[in-house]
Amino acid sequence: MARFLILIHGDDEKWGERTDEQRAAVDAAHRAFQQAGGVVASGELDDPALAKTIHGRAGERAFVTDGPFAEFKEVLGGYYEIEAADIDEAVARASTLYETSEPHVHIEVRPLVQH
Repeated sequence: MARFLILIHGDDEKWGERTDEQRAAVDAAHRAFQQAGGVVASGELDDPALAKTIHGRAGERAFVTDGPFAEFKEVLGGYYEIEAADIDEAVARASTLYETSEPHVHIEVRPLVQH
């Protein structure tokens, strides 16, 4: 089995506008996704405003700034690391995530390099 990273990107403001009922539905959908098996790791990321970014500089000391690297409306909201036979299976599984029903969301599926 190969490993894949599923990255869930979306509009942080729209995620924040969810009602309690919508949040409960999202949580239930993610629990079901995990219970289906093959999930190695997963996580929901906290508010992007709490992020720190380390900037590398050639020949100089790196420096740290507050917030994500770039200001975008869409942010990385969470991830799954899964095991799947191939990328087609990984995409099929990622396509079942709740967020695929939200037009502001896009989901990226990337193979992990096996070392």
